[in-house]
Amino acid sequence: MTHVRRSRRIRAAHWVLALVLFAHGLGSAQQTAEPAKLLTVWAGMLPIILAAPHGGREPIPGVLPRRGNGVPQFTTERDSNTAELAEAIGSAIRRRLGARPYLVIARFERKYVDVNRPQGAAYESPEAKPYYDAYHRALGDACELVRGRWTAGLLLDIHGQGSVPDTIFRGTDNGRSVAALQRAFGHEALTGPKSIMGQLALKGYKIIPNGGDGRERRYTGGYTTRIYGSHRGTGIDAIQLEFGRDLRARRNLDRTARDLADAVAVFAKEYVRFRADGASKTEVWEAGTRRGPD
Repeated sequence: MTHVRRSRRIRAAHWVLALVLFAHGLGSAQQTAEPAKLLTVWAGMLPIILAAPHGGREPIPGVLPRRGNGVPQFTTERDSNTAELAEAIGSAIRRRLGARPYLVIARFERKYVDVNRPQGAAYESPEAKPYYDAYHRALGDACELVRGRWTAGLLLDIHGQGSVPDTIFRGTDNGRSVAALQRAFGHEALTGPKSIMGQLALKGYKIIPNGGDGRERRYTGGYTTRIYGSHRGTGIDAIQLEFGRDLRARRNLDRTARDLADAVAVFAKEYVRFRADGASKTEVWEAGTRRGPD
């Protein structure tokens, strides 16, 4: 009888352990699934990645707003309509080039997590960490996929600024995050008439910096450009675009998106050209557009 009771206790302990492991598995899956619900992610067919870290409007369950004690340049302000603008840009690029870019949008409010900051300054609650990790996992995966297929690519980090409502600020850490682009084609690829900023200027947009020494003095870039830019050997040229309030207003949003898509198309034809394996990037680009979006 003692042996039988011991066997029953062992079997019961095994069942308890199995239930604990099963529950843990469900919890881990849920931890992964819940943050994913507050992201918009597109798998692209072009070597272009769009990111929008600060336009989200959703709360994160169980997470209080950040207070920012001791965090330099702390803000919880939303870059209004930048999530919508990024998605509109993605759709406009898809129409213009026949295939969609990669896209990662944070739908959660910046006041809970700021994904354009290093971890120590990004969140204050451990419950917020999975959301931060999910965003950067999605963005990192997009960069890896672009590198794997095209060896290099372009990341546009979409932001909003309210200090000059009708202006777009370029942020590349004064050229660092587009180091590969400039090594291949010179500064003309960043500021010339067939650059993205040059094309926007030709369409009548006010661009800063524009002319002079071309140095970026405001909105010079952020964590995203510093971590993902080509100065780190990533092959991804990263540009932060700070759109003025008027340019991302609902009434102007679609026009802004179309104009940027047109600028990207001109830039791509001129500068997205050579692969490390000797193949033409333009040929690869065109093959992707003929194949169409998945």
